[in-house]
Amino acid sequence: MTTEVLPLSERQRLRAKRIKKHGLANIVTHWFNAFSWLVLLATGLAILGNPNLRIMPQGYVDFVRNLFGGIGRLVEAHKVFGLIWLFVITYNVLLGFRKYFLPFAMKRMLLDKDDIEWLKLKAKHLVGLDRDRPLPPQDAYNAGQKLYGYVVVFGTVVIGLTGLIMTFGYLLPPEMRVLVQWARPLHFAAVGAVVAGLIIHVYMAAFFPEEKEAFFSMIHGEVSALYARLHHRKWYEEKLQEEREYEMRVRLQEIAAREKALEGELVETRGNS
Repeated sequence: MTTEVLPLSERQRLRAKRIKKHGLANIVTHWFNAFSWLVLLATGLAILGNPNLRIMPQGYVDFVRNLFGGIGRLVEAHKVFGLIWLFVITYNVLLGFRKYFLPFAMKRMLLDKDDIEWLKLKAKHLVGLDRDRPLPPQDAYNAGQKLYGYVVVFGTVVIGLTGLIMTFGYLLPPEMRVLVQWARPLHFAAVGAVVAGLIIHVYMAAFFPEEKEAFFSMIHGEVSALYARLHHRKWYEEKLQEEREYEMRVRLQEIAAREKALEGELVETRGNS
């Protein structure tokens, strides 16, 4: 977030102006992921029965297991939910890889010099150092969001592959079933890494006033121009340039239309004379 001071009238104007940040497909995918993770975490945590591995209280474990009719049915339900989640995510990625995901990753998710500086300075801000130095301008996603995006992508791949190995391990030849033993700790570690970032993500969205616009943008798809300018200055400037180019195209089209109309009137006048 920048520390730019704006006149009240300018802040009000920018706050009233809306900029589209997320399309419908992005919003639906986000909330499908959120719901899927909620279900998979709820069931997965109840599967862990070993006291040395259990995270939730025994009462929670017993409640969820009884809700599904026992540990066997709970495990099967977890597998089904996981396969549905993995199928939908994989289908979406494959369907839009060249048209959407690859261009998006190349344009929005690569770290640049400002991102590296943002990470260094943000770490200092969190411990109370260099508070007077403003953070470098950011794109549509800040450096922290980009790093978490890397964790989610890598974690999703590991979770999906290890989940498939554990689910269909009985189909493997005996000499390869050792993969199932390796899949379990990798599965837990990948889930833990994603959840650690998810806790920060949810906490900031719920309790940081300056991040509430980002949360609601995942419902209606828009943020105010003020939020974009203060938090994502590079993206904001890009949107301004797009507006200028659009307005220029409209003006040129209007000029061309007027010139064409004048030519028609001249031709008609000459014909009448």
